[in-house]
Amino acid sequence: MFPVVLAFGTFDLFHKGHEFFLAEAAQHGRLHVAVARDAHVRALKGKGTSRPETARLATVARQPCVEQAVLSDETLGSYGVVRTLRPAVIALGHDQDALEADLRRWMAETGVDIPVVRIARA
Repeated sequence: MFPVVLAFGTFDLFHKGHEFFLAEAAQHGRLHVAVARDAHVRALKGKGTSRPETARLATVARQPCVEQAVLSDETLGSYGVVRTLRPAVIALGHDQDALEADLRRWMAETGVDIPVVRIARA
């Protein structure tokens, strides 16, 4: 049985870079993806998305390398999806520095220790 890999992202206007990120993340195991909530994108980026979260979720779920796509937690920074999926690895993109810092904060506070791998830009 291959390990669970968890990736995070907004995936608005899905493009070849997203495909590359997901394919590379899937090289580490069975890929599960947490798609950002619309409210989180507005809070973090100061603007909305072009497509609603349900459409973005459906696009990610259709990718052949994705075993499961879910919406991220209702509460930003709570990482319930990490507790539920219990990934062996978390894969982050080249531009997810703030997310990595927050994940590491959360892991330090909760005693959870999951390796984080960074996927380079295509």
